Amino acid sequence: MNQVRLLHIVGDSSFGGAAKIILQLAGTMRSEGWRVDLLTTNAVFRQAAEEHGIGTVDLDVIRREIRPLWDLLGLFRLYRFLRRERYTVVHTHTSKAGFVGRLAAWLARVPVILHTTHGFAFHERSSRAKCVFYSTLERMAAHWCDRIVSVSEFHRRWALELGICDGDKIVAIPNGIALGEPQSRIPASELRRGWGAREDDLIILSTGRLALEKGLEDLLKAASLLRRMGQRFRVVLAGDGPLRAQLERLAGDLALSGHVTFLGYREDIPDLLAACDLVVLPSLREGLSIALLEAMAAGKAIVATSIGSNVTVASQAEMALLVPPCDPRALSEAILRCAQDPALRTRLGNNARRVFESRYTEERMLKAYRQVYLGLLRTKRPRLTKSSVIPQIRAIQRVRRAQEIDLPGIVTIHQEAFSHFFLTQLGRVFLYRYYRLVLRYRAGILLVSEGSGGLDGFACGFADPEEFYALMRRRRRSFALPVLYAVFRRPSLASRIISGTRRVGQQASQRTVQACELASIAVSSGAGGRGVGKALVRAFLDEAWSSGAQHVSLDTDADANETANTLYQRSGFQFCRRYEKCKGRWMNEYIIHREDEEFRDAFHEKTANQY
Repeated sequence: MNQVRLLHIVGDSSFGGAAKIILQLAGTMRSEGWRVDLLTTNAVFRQAAEEHGIGTVDLDVIRREIRPLWDLLGLFRLYRFLRRERYTVVHTHTSKAGFVGRLAAWLARVPVILHTTHGFAFHERSSRAKCVFYSTLERMAAHWCDRIVSVSEFHRRWALELGICDGDKIVAIPNGIALGEPQSRIPASELRRGWGAREDDLIILSTGRLALEKGLEDLLKAASLLRRMGQRFRVVLAGDGPLRAQLERLAGDLALSGHVTFLGYREDIPDLLAACDLVVLPSLREGLSIALLEAMAAGKAIVATSIGSNVTVASQAEMALLVPPCDPRALSEAILRCAQDPALRTRLGNNARRVFESRYTEERMLKAYRQVYLGLLRTKRPRLTKSSVIPQIRAIQRVRRAQEIDLPGIVTIHQEAFSHFFLTQLGRVFLYRYYRLVLRYRAGILLVSEGSGGLDGFACGFADPEEFYALMRRRRRSFALPVLYAVFRRPSLASRIISGTRRVGQQASQRTVQACELASIAVSSGAGGRGVGKALVRAFLDEAWSSGAQHVSLDTDADANETANTLYQRSGFQFCRRYEKCKGRWMNEYIIHREDEEFRDAFHEKTANQY
């Protein structure tokens, strides 16, 4: 049996929040029967991987600093290694490893290449020259991979604004963590006393590496201002790193030695969170802070900086006080506000916990990554998805509303199911923007079927179709570039595009009351005959009726399409007419009325109750 082989490329990056995410990804796919290896030269990271049963590759080819000749040699060595080992999937992480790793994997013709940007090499406060330089490198590297994953929606939007890649190549999968519970039997009060805190001290906890980008100098300066304000407190720093000695000296210079405790690296973060009153994260840059998620999971009040990823998370509820980066005074004022208002701390903490549970769990993140892996394999290595290497879908797990993260998978299924259709010939970018428009349309209905192997089908349509087509006509500029590119590649498409544009205009002017259109439904080749199509039609009708529609209509090919026609007829759709859509292509039009289906449901229920 051919085994899927996955290599995570990290290089010499230190062990931190991103490393924990990578270990969870590796462990998840290892449990699927994949062979998973990790390329890292960091001793702590290697040890943690081995403890998790993950293979390690001892190859010193990527170092953080830029050294052109050494980097070129490292690239060549990595290329030779990948050519020899024949990995199925290469997943790169961090900026330097992402650039070198993607290029080496592309040159070695690795079938599936994806990259997770845990944060760019630049940030919101970087100079324009630095942003332009590094975004240009990211734009180059984007051509060497199949998918880019950002760990926050902020970084996905920023990547699109910078032109790093098109929307169909990048997807946001927010970081997620397991819900940690305190493990120590030591009461929180004893932990507090062990830190030198008095009973009425405000315990301020900050977790993470002691590095420049974490902004901890600003926290110590803010603590100095708090002391002058007469606030009783204890700052507890849990973490280690290159800035520790400097921070200890700064604490002494600010006369804070009696108010600050350095714990060093700790793994009992849930215990520390249970013992603190407030979490302060003064970072200058982050992808999506694991420390932030840990504080949210613990239901703690948070004071953090207003960097992009923090703003994205905090905008979902009143769950944190945000202050500008590099502003100790604003930081001290926010801390003081929390210290003087216990009700505010409780409210922030409760809201933070609710946001975490709805958006940032480890289960949600791992499921999304698994979906990306399997979707890319289905496209690039369909033979594997049909073999026992990839778990086959034996039953429908659920049909749910699509999210933006599902769009690449939907496009892949569309291309597979409708390979010779007109819209498919307009390319992935066009399809991505079309389905995204449906997703964002107020009455759009975009559903996906999700089995144990990821997405296996989708249904797309919209209530008030004339309004949707009018919206599509207004947004035609967003479709212009992919259409022009398609015409450049295939000039014969020009006449069909013109007629299609006219048809959209005609449909936009036709007013139909309480109507809904089922525009497309598709099932992946590996899920045929398992009831996926039937489940999608049933769920689509439920969505249509709940939107107020009184009938649903659809068109489908009349010839060589017996499976689809049978599905619609058995689902209750009535045949209306047969017509010629374009030369040589005949279509069947179907419709189903809400009152007819309600009558059928009532009849079946009554019949069932009699037996």
